[in-house]
Order: sequence, then C-alpha cells, then structure tokens
Amino acid sequence: MLGQPAEGRNTRWARRAVLGVVVAVAVVTMVRYFVWWDVGARCVIGMRPSLVGYDNTTIKRALATLQSGSPEDYRKVCAHVATINPNPSCGGFGGGCFWHSEGNRGRASIDVSTEHGLIWTVAIIVHETCHAIQYHEGRPPWFDLEHECYGEDDRILRALVQFE
Repeated sequence: MLGQPAEGRNTRWARRAVLGVVVAVAVVTMVRYFVWWDVGARCVIGMRPSLVGYDNTTIKRALATLQSGSPEDYRKVCAHVATINPNPSCGGFGGGCFWHSEGNRGRASIDVSTEHGLIWTVAIIVHETCHAIQYHEGRPPWFDLEHECYGEDDRILRALVQFE
C-alpha cells in the first residue's frame, strides 16, 4: 500500500494468515467431530456435541457400517435424518428417541445413545429413522408404531451380526 511502511503491511498480512489458519482448524474440527458428510450419496447429517462424554465417532462408525452393510437403510437415514443427538433423552441410556413435532417435518432430529457400542447404535439409528419415516408419512403418534420399528432394529441387528 502506498504511504505505509513495509513493517505495517507485514504485520497485517501475518495477522490475516494466523486468523486464516485458526478459522481453517476450527472448520476442520467442526466437520470432523460434528458432521457426517458423504458427498457421493449427497448425505449430510449434523451431530450435536455430547454432554455426558460420549464420542461422536461411534455415530460416525455406525453410519459407515450402515453405508456398507445396509445401503437401503443408509439411504433412508440420509433422506429422513438431519441431526443426531448422542445425549440420553426420553430413551434414556441405551435407547433413542424421536419427537413428533413441527421441527421434524423436514429432515428430522433423532436422539441416539451410543452406550452399548457400535451394532446397538446402528440398530437405534435404524429404529429412530423408522419413526421419522412414519412421521413423514403422516401416521398419527398415538397409533402403535413401536412394533414396526422394533422389527426394523431387529432386522438390522440380525443382518449385521452373525451368530455362530
């Protein structure tokens, strides 16, 4: 810049470079820990931070397991789920929850516990996605919808786990 000493220009450039690096690290951290992003399947799912110490990597591993182990279930999750909350809620520790609310009219938010490991987390994701599909199809919440969703999580458990 005209009329400014080279030292001032260098200081501003250094500040911008440091700020750029900080922003890049923040973005990479956010995507790494709080977003499932599958470009090929056009699937983006946000993950809330855990308040009780559960790690979102179990949810990411569960989504990757669905992606390779049951592509049809994976497509359903991508189509119907926008956000996964790993914190215990109405399902308590070891379960999950889907809330019938206007906020879930589009792609829904589901609550999923990761307490019992990978395969159980996969089953909970499939189960709660089943409720999201029921809701998106317009089925009433007071109708007995659990039976169908328990059948879905049982099916995925049997498909992914081989008994010897």
